Amino acid sequence: MKSRFLMVIAIAMALLLGACNKDKEEEQEPAPEPEEQTEEIPELEEAEAEEVLQTYEETYQNIVENAEEDGELADFDSLEDVQQEFLSIMSEELADDVIDTYFEENEEGLIYIDTSEAPVWFDEEEAYEFEKVEDNLYEVEQEQEENQVVVTYSIFWDEEKWIVSAVETEEIPSEESDASNDESGSDTDVNQSEQEDNEATNGDTDEATDEDESIDSAGNTVEEEKDNQVGSDSEETNSSQGDSDSKGTSNDTDASEDDQNSDSAEDDGENTEEASGSISESEAENIVKAYLSIDDNDLNVVTDHQDENGNYVVQVYSVVGEGDSSHTSTFGWFIVNKETGAVEQMQ
Repeated sequence: MKSRFLMVIAIAMALLLGACNKDKEEEQEPAPEPEEQTEEIPELEEAEAEEVLQTYEETYQNIVENAEEDGELADFDSLEDVQQEFLSIMSEELADDVIDTYFEENEEGLIYIDTSEAPVWFDEEEAYEFEKVEDNLYEVEQEQEENQVVVTYSIFWDEEKWIVSAVETEEIPSEESDASNDESGSDTDVNQSEQEDNEATNGDTDEATDEDESIDSAGNTVEEEKDNQVGSDSEETNSSQGDSDSKGTSNDTDASEDDQNSDSAEDDGENTEEASGSISESEAENIVKAYLSIDDNDLNVVTDHQDENGNYVVQVYSVVGEGDSSHTSTFGWFIVNKETGAVEQMQ
């Protein structure tokens, strides 16, 4: 009996040890890893991208076409219903943006659409650029000259289909605006140039103001005035000699004075006897000096010519500057009667 009991105990212990070893082996064996399930995203071709953009436009247009004349959407009870329609081809963000921009719901719960505006649609006739940004994202960029914008459409893989996830637009400066800016800039340059020219002209005018004064009412120039001054000096010398001789028996004048008196006599139709009895140029100049009480050597008194009545026209002026830069500054013009010696200032 005792031996049987020991045998049973031995068998029980062996079974217990075997069970423990089996549990340890099961604990040591790693659990099989689950198979990774990766979603396969198809490549988006350009033709398919165009179809997605066409569906995007058609979905919107179908809603607009069913609107009443006043813009009411009788087929939709709420904006949520409109959103669900858009989600078939748009992302939730884009659908919300389109609804906020072109749709509204009044207090009575009626849905209205603004038919005067619409999103910028893809133009099949215009060229575009197609680019893969990521495996699940593509972009279509198109410059539309008619709308003067550059539009970028983002097409996104939404687990089971391609949808339009975003639309971005950037305005292109119009040619008229550029032309207007160019013309404005040109006008500014022209005005600035004219202003600079005017400033330069005004500067030249200021410098030449005194020089312009050298042209008198009879049209004489600076050079003519210089010649007259030389002639005057010569005549004054001859006049002094004549005055000295007048104390004796004669009243002679120089050759130039005789020639001028002779020419004046011929022009006026007078004979030489009448000319010799009238006041001479030098006497007319002395009369003007006495009339103005001129003691200043800076003032010159010169007979310029005889008027139509034979009276002397005398200029009183000063010479400003030296050399080629000199010019005359006229003090006044005076008429001396050839017979009486009366002085009258010209106005």
